Amino acid sequence: MQTVKHHVVNSENTTIRGYFSSEATQFDPGSDSLRENIKKEKAKIIYDLASGATGDAEEDEIRDRIVASENSYEIIRMFGAIDGWPGLDDELPEGHLDPIAAQLAQVLDQRDYPVYQLIRRYLTLLDYDNSPNLGDCIDKLLTWPKQFQAAEIDQILGQKPELLRRIASAAMRQRVNMTGAALVHPDVIQRVLGIAPHRRDDLVSLMHEVNYTTRICHELARLNFQPLYAVLTDMVDPNPPMTNLQRVACRDSCKRLHREFAAARDSVDVAGSNEAKATINRFMTTLKTAIDNFPTNVPSPGVVGQIAAAIGAAAASVEDLRTAILNLPDLLAGALSLPKFLDSNGDDLARALVSKLQSQQTLAHTSWHVKIQMINALLSGSTDDDDEIAINAVMRTAKAHDQAEVYQLAAAATWESLYTSMNGDEYDELENILNMPI
Repeated sequence: MQTVKHHVVNSENTTIRGYFSSEATQFDPGSDSLRENIKKEKAKIIYDLASGATGDAEEDEIRDRIVASENSYEIIRMFGAIDGWPGLDDELPEGHLDPIAAQLAQVLDQRDYPVYQLIRRYLTLLDYDNSPNLGDCIDKLLTWPKQFQAAEIDQILGQKPELLRRIASAAMRQRVNMTGAALVHPDVIQRVLGIAPHRRDDLVSLMHEVNYTTRICHELARLNFQPLYAVLTDMVDPNPPMTNLQRVACRDSCKRLHREFAAARDSVDVAGSNEAKATINRFMTTLKTAIDNFPTNVPSPGVVGQIAAAIGAAAASVEDLRTAILNLPDLLAGALSLPKFLDSNGDDLARALVSKLQSQQTLAHTSWHVKIQMINALLSGSTDDDDEIAINAVMRTAKAHDQAEVYQLAAAATWESLYTSMNGDEYDELENILNMPI
């Protein structure tokens, strides 16, 4: 960034856009890499297309060139060349901004996702739609000379909190390819246990937590609770290949995802049916029972009985508990819905939920599916200042938690809907939120 500032200042311009229009802009292979010059040239093309009168052909080419970009630094340069989101809004029809936002979200995900970063480090990543996975990275690492493995394992474990946070975010945003890339096959875990590398137990625990994070958040994002009950049984399962490391990883994952669980409960409490509320409240009671009574040793029929009692059943073994879960009401057979967002007072409910989630510090951890339903409810009908403030709260919080999500939301809500519904200071704030990716 300092190099960019240096060249801008030397060209006697105060903005990046001015720099691209200046004769002082140099595309000199002797001073920069060819790759950097190509990025600059593409950004200058965007600037030239947007200069002066912009016809339909120029508008389409600007959209198509940005959407075709697979490089985060390149696409950010393009944004800068056209003065960011406000510049895109000034130069292009509203509908052109949706595919741009969707592509930007994808490119930022590809750049920022720690799983992809690890895959790029250990493997050749050619296709994000058919990516290798985290388990493949561990397998590859185990083929390295032993004297080099320890530092790499330490590095992976050192980023565990961010790795798990980002995996949870990807699953809660229903980014299927990203969630798939986080998979660790059980065979890989068994190989690690057999080879016993540096910090074996820590590495195995991480892999189990990765799998539980994707497993939990994938279902939680869809408000699908029967598979989540099955997760709870792992905490009390004494049967091989279940190990204490896996049971503890299950417990720790459920505790770490408490904000995601809380956000789902609050969403259903505000916008779900009475039956849905009963379903999720029963699950939350069962979850708390399982965590609070986590057994040091298994089998533990007393704890199994307590978990079963929380769902209104009796069980003396894990098998009995699983049977009791299968016999829960039919509502558990599918995902819960939030029909009240579609009612005439859906905007009131959405504002109330945004406020509640903000106060609980769980808005960032709410699933993308719920966020887009709230935004659409707030956009439905006439939109007043309170609705606009709530929309901006969702967008601002999403950007702070995971930058790509704000553009994913903008594309899903459509810029035309946002543009025509937002006014005054709230519109300016929304454009500022979307202005420039970093």
